[in-house]
Amino acid sequence: MLFINSLNIGIKNSEKNIHILRDISLSIQKGEILGIGGESGSGKTILAKTILGLLSRPVQKISGEIVFEGRKLETEKDFRSVRGKNISMIFQNPTASLNPVMKIGTQIIEAIRAADKKISKSDARKKAEQLLKEVEIDYPAERLESYPHQLSGGMNQRVMIALALASDPELLIADEPTTALDVTIQKQIVELLLKLNREKHLSIIFITHDLSLMQVISHRCIILYAGEIMEKTDGNALRENKIRHPYTYSLKKCLPVLDEKKETLYSIPGVIEKNTDEYDNSCVFHKRCFNKIDKCTAEKPKLTADKPFACHNPL
Repeated sequence: MLFINSLNIGIKNSEKNIHILRDISLSIQKGEILGIGGESGSGKTILAKTILGLLSRPVQKISGEIVFEGRKLETEKDFRSVRGKNISMIFQNPTASLNPVMKIGTQIIEAIRAADKKISKSDARKKAEQLLKEVEIDYPAERLESYPHQLSGGMNQRVMIALALASDPELLIADEPTTALDVTIQKQIVELLLKLNREKHLSIIFITHDLSLMQVISHRCIILYAGEIMEKTDGNALRENKIRHPYTYSLKKCLPVLDEKKETLYSIPGVIEKNTDEYDNSCVFHKRCFNKIDKCTAEKPKLTADKPFACHNPL
């Protein structure tokens, strides 16, 4: 359904080139959930915005191709033809993404009529009510008359999902949809996305920094670090700790375990550095890696079909 090949996104200036995404290649099949994980600053949201053609300067596409259902997306016209129609997105903060002075119903009906110019206002309202039912909001007719501030964070997130579904998309990009929610509501949103995937055969790109969530919801998983793919794996391998890359292992180790008593939680030492030309001939993670060898500082590791992890000294 979606194919990305050798994608490079960056910022060019007179001093040095900054690689925000470097040599990214991935695909997603119809009805699949693809998880994309990594720390904040690893390029997850930029990848989502690139798929929708929402980049703004100074960030720009340097090279690579994006193909959706056999059609190459290059110009703004190409992206506009699929954005909000074939491909929809749920953003991180639902309350900030909704218009605070417009009723929920007005916003959903507007999205429905934007996707289908021929639908009448009354039919659009019926569809809006049906969408709220699909995302499991009680009393949908009454909720259409509510403003965002009158609903909880979890309900606003469900409204955002309803808005994303208004155009009957084939691909849904969920950018950290559970970040601002408590654990109980997180579980409900994940179960809702799984239900939509199962019943509507909806393809989903699920972006998160929480591997415990990603391993539950995703069929396949991609681990990003500083704009580069560190490892391609799947939910089962993450759950069973069949991990090869030290970065993926370190991310998983950051998760608290209920039956383990620790005074402090584990954190990866250091911070994500800008991915510049300095890392053309070295692993971008080597300064923070517990398992590095001399080769890591002299040669950039590459992913291959036989080796789905970019590491010279895998676990």
